[in-house]
Amino acid sequence: MLVTKYQKLVLIVLTVIIFNSSLGLASFPEYFWDEGVYIDRAINFAKTLQMYQDLNYIDHPPFGWIIPSLLFSSIRFPDSITHLQIHDMSLQIMLLFLIPRLVAISYVIPIAILVYKLSDRLYNNKKFAIISLATFALIPALWPFRNLLLDPLMILFVLLSLFLITPRNDKNSNFSSKSSLIISGVLFGCALLVKFSAIFFLPALIFQVMQNKKRAYRGITWSVPLIVIVASWVFTLSNQHDLGHLLSTQLWQASRASSLPYGIALQILVTLSPIGLVFGILGIIRLTKRKNFVVSLLSVPYLGFLFRGGFVGFVHTIPILPILSIYAGKPLYDLAQKLSRVQSIQENEKSFNILLILLLVSSIGVTIWITSFDAGKAQREATEYLSNTLPNNVVLVTNPGYGWVVKQFRPDIQVTDFFSFNFIKKTPDEVYFAESTSPAQRDPSLAQTQLIYEKSCLVKTFKIDPPLIHPYSLPSDTPWNVIVRHFSIKGC
Repeated sequence: MLVTKYQKLVLIVLTVIIFNSSLGLASFPEYFWDEGVYIDRAINFAKTLQMYQDLNYIDHPPFGWIIPSLLFSSIRFPDSITHLQIHDMSLQIMLLFLIPRLVAISYVIPIAILVYKLSDRLYNNKKFAIISLATFALIPALWPFRNLLLDPLMILFVLLSLFLITPRNDKNSNFSSKSSLIISGVLFGCALLVKFSAIFFLPALIFQVMQNKKRAYRGITWSVPLIVIVASWVFTLSNQHDLGHLLSTQLWQASRASSLPYGIALQILVTLSPIGLVFGILGIIRLTKRKNFVVSLLSVPYLGFLFRGGFVGFVHTIPILPILSIYAGKPLYDLAQKLSRVQSIQENEKSFNILLILLLVSSIGVTIWITSFDAGKAQREATEYLSNTLPNNVVLVTNPGYGWVVKQFRPDIQVTDFFSFNFIKKTPDEVYFAESTSPAQRDPSLAQTQLIYEKSCLVKTFKIDPPLIHPYSLPSDTPWNVIVRHFSIKGC
């Protein structure tokens, strides 16, 4: 089979994306709170088939940890690591953190391919699509996609669903077949069962489905499998008397106030993908002016969600990053042509090659720079210390981002977090705290936890400082460091 020049370029960009997402994977970024929660749930499901560990707190649908749990089961993770016949616990801890992240970046490659494919279908131009793909590669070290979170898997299902019902932007394109509509509906149902925020992309998919004279037929064919999937899960929850817990938790999540300043999503997007943000927004505006309403419906509702004024963290910005990359290809390419003052086909090709090289070299350089800081070192050292030195059957209050690893070596210890500990009815005789900040600094409502924390004594500190010129040197808090404290009713 003859490989074209553009296919070779796509393979090169995909290779760069694999490099950017894999370099220093186990050590960068720090071990994030939410990541640990979902890893712990996936391990629990693989061993017990229980969708939720705490039936009073049903925050998200279960697909986001059920799917990685299938991969964990296939390699008997984490037991296959903790039972290794080696005497180097630090290596075991590194492998425990690495495996879930390998699962996480397995989502990156299909997402990247869909960025290219959807851009190609949108613009019907291979060059624009390759620049879109390179823009996605420019996200520093593919930072947000390294953690095993719900959002990358959710947007993967959304983009797959959209791809199946998006015709090519040319005269020979045909609308999707019945089987494509059914599979697309199933995939969007899966997206909803990973995270409910997929609902913000529903208007765009409905609009795309209805772009045909057979609107009613297409709409029913697409929506029935979607409804069946979601209804089946709701029915399962109602039979287990968990539906009320789900509704109450969703209402709480929708109404909770943010401790971060309004518009923090803009700051996060500028940090993660400044090129994608600027040229992605420009591409959205251009296409909307041309009455391509699918573009605005795909992006604007979710952007509205990000700037609504409630709680927004960096994880919530993940789904919009590949979408901005899709729309950034053409305006970025056009700017390069204007700056190079192209007058011939040869010059056009040269400016395209230069732009692509600049994007890829920049992405590799930024990745090497950012991942040079081992952001997980202090947390790994603390994990090894806690696993080796804590007394039997004590309570450990710590960040779930690495607390789940302590559980694997010390099943006798009750591992919990600041928030869960805040509602404990009887204060244990002995408690260890292992966190980067005090409970009050994380959330002012953690009064009970803070009271016990203040009575505890400092035991040990694990600390690592980032380079002076590095994104990790900017925040005032240092979530990658660990302070170990001890509380006893007998006193320190």
